[in-house]
Amino acid sequence: CETEVDECLSDPCHNGATCVDRLNAFSCICQDGFQGTTCEANINECHSSPCLHNASCTDLIDGYECICLSGFTGELCETDIDECASFPCQNGATCIDQPGNYSCQCCQCVKGFAGPRCEINVNECSSNPCFHGYCYDIVNGFYCLCNPGYAGLKCDQDIDDCIINACEHNSTCTDLHLSYQCVCLPGWEGTFCEYESNECNSEPCKNNGTCMDLFNSYRCLCTVGWTGPDCSEDIKECDSEPCLNGATCYESIKQGQFVCICPPFFTGEFCHQRFSPCELPYNPCINNSTCL
Repeated sequence: CETEVDECLSDPCHNGATCVDRLNAFSCICQDGFQGTTCEANINECHSSPCLHNASCTDLIDGYECICLSGFTGELCETDIDECASFPCQNGATCIDQPGNYSCQCCQCVKGFAGPRCEINVNECSSNPCFHGYCYDIVNGFYCLCNPGYAGLKCDQDIDDCIINACEHNSTCTDLHLSYQCVCLPGWEGTFCEYESNECNSEPCKNNGTCMDLFNSYRCLCTVGWTGPDCSEDIKECDSEPCLNGATCYESIKQGQFVCICPPFFTGEFCHQRFSPCELPYNPCINNSTCL
């Protein structure tokens, strides 16, 4: 294993690249116009859009070629060809160079007029410059009569109806066309957020609970045997173990009540009173017999 393998023997580099052998590896030195690990990719010099004036770019090896539109020349199509250089206009007409073309003009008309004798008033309204209104043509210009709710030279600005509004209690004004809308904070309602909301209107309290309206909230006063934010939770009276001395607790059919079943020798509502079976009125012995 004393001989190092020359990875360049398999000719891994493409497109005339130079292969440099390294320990257990190789690297390629690419010719201009190529890239990649093995110089397999042709660099697209058209990617940066070097050609100007909408010219077409053709990618070449280590270069590119611009195919110019009519009227342009140069390596990047950067030069506008002066079509007036050949004096194409006759009879004293003025030649006006244009991109890829030219025009002949006999008269230099004042602004707002056109035609061979400048007899035509240019209609500046033909381009429909008024966005939300009627256009009146004037000499070398136009005037827009805006529809209601719009302003600006071209009627392109929607008038902000929130500039003067009646929204109350720190509500937010939202501009609409020819009107506005008040977006109320929680706890307020009405067209202008002028009324405090009554959260009890939706009857949130259940099981005959009484609703007490608060600001942006409510409170339920529950009837006997019910609890919870909306009085929907049945109170389990026996959960608190009210019956004493080993008595058994039963929920009553009447809401909010319970019954204690006492063990022997205990009595009372909660079986809290102990008694002797030989004492009155519990003594079962009769005819002056003795209870033991």
